[in-house]
Amino acid sequence: MEDFRSHGASVKSSNFQTSCKCENDCDAAVVFSDTLPKADNFPVCGGDFKIPKVLAEFIVQIDSESVIRLNEPAFEIKRVEKQVFLTECRFIPPTDKLFIEGYIRKNIEYSAKRCTKGSAIAGSIKDVTVHVPFRAYTMVDFKGGNRPQIKPDLPPVVARYFDEKRMGKDIREADRANVEIFNEPVFCELEWSAVFDADTDHKGCPIDGFKNEEEFQEFTDKSVVFMQIKLLQKQQFKWPEKQMSYYKDEPVVKKPAGEWNMPIQEYLGREQD
Repeated sequence: MEDFRSHGASVKSSNFQTSCKCENDCDAAVVFSDTLPKADNFPVCGGDFKIPKVLAEFIVQIDSESVIRLNEPAFEIKRVEKQVFLTECRFIPPTDKLFIEGYIRKNIEYSAKRCTKGSAIAGSIKDVTVHVPFRAYTMVDFKGGNRPQIKPDLPPVVARYFDEKRMGKDIREADRANVEIFNEPVFCELEWSAVFDADTDHKGCPIDGFKNEEEFQEFTDKSVVFMQIKLLQKQQFKWPEKQMSYYKDEPVVKKPAGEWNMPIQEYLGREQD
């Protein structure tokens, strides 16, 4: 047998313990358990599918005037590219007004003078991009009954009871009902746009030695914007041949008007099996 002492290694001490205490080794348990009751549901004939419906389509004209300043003096506008962007298109149902907000993006290329000699003007082509804002509102004329389907919330309803002496209301007891209705929003689509504008310089400085040539840094921009806007809302539809056949055999007992006046009133009076 090999003598390990020759290698200079030895066990100085050794100790071990065992324990049979298992208080924390099995701590699993069902903390809470409950049997859920049945919740009844009632079918509603809402429709077979929900798709965006075109409510109105129209062309709106917006006129805009702005003063634009360039980075440096220029003696000629070479080209202007224009695009229209909408940032807001908000419909107010009770008023039939549509609030429109956006801007005209204009990329302006211009000639900046570098020097003049003899009968020539030398320069370089520069460019700048500006956003010309616009805001307006217009009235929407709905044709053929294509109005948006929007239902406001009903006012809260409170029922009170006599107190024990029947001399007034019991302030400790009351029945309340609150109904909140969620509607699909009305939204816009910009089909196309067209911009017609005119640029006028009123503060130009003549260039020496050149007739009818001048430098300017600010100019007035007058724009006429045409936009075709489509107003839409998601609505539910059903196949014409189905109608109410699916719900024909469902017994529904409608309660008389009054009392709570809620949109689920007809289902509250449904006959129970």
